[in-house]
Amino acid sequence: LMKWVTHQAMALMGSFVLGMPLSGMAAAWAGSVLPDILDQREAGKALFFRQRRFNKVHRRASHWFGWWMALCFFPFTDIMGPLPGALITGFAFGAFSHCLLDMCTKNGVPLLPFAESRFSLKICSTGSLAEYAILVMCIVVFWLAERPALIRWEVPLY
Repeated sequence: LMKWVTHQAMALMGSFVLGMPLSGMAAAWAGSVLPDILDQREAGKALFFRQRRFNKVHRRASHWFGWWMALCFFPFTDIMGPLPGALITGFAFGAFSHCLLDMCTKNGVPLLPFAESRFSLKICSTGSLAEYAILVMCIVVFWLAERPALIRWEVPLY
């Protein structure tokens, strides 16, 4: 698993770039750790060997991006109104971004919700320098993208 700070920062930046309202951004931040929380709760049901149980259930159905992607695109605002719709969509986007980021690690995420096979881009390991480098690069790109005047390379023609 990637560090929670990486998941939360990336979900927050992504929701901002997508133009979500503040409520949706807050929900994305909270939802960005939901797949791991679901796995921890499942492992907590075991009386003994909770860490072993967590290792067994981690990155299974809760980390399948399909659930979260479907929730992201379902038009909740039409059914429930703008605030609940933004909260549900933001929460789902956060969990979806979690799965996408875990796809970058060596362990990957499941291709199907209850399958053993996984897909991995094998870009980094949890807590590694590469994970933090990716986070820093994304923060810099986000910061530059929000400041278009800094990106222009205008050379005075005196």
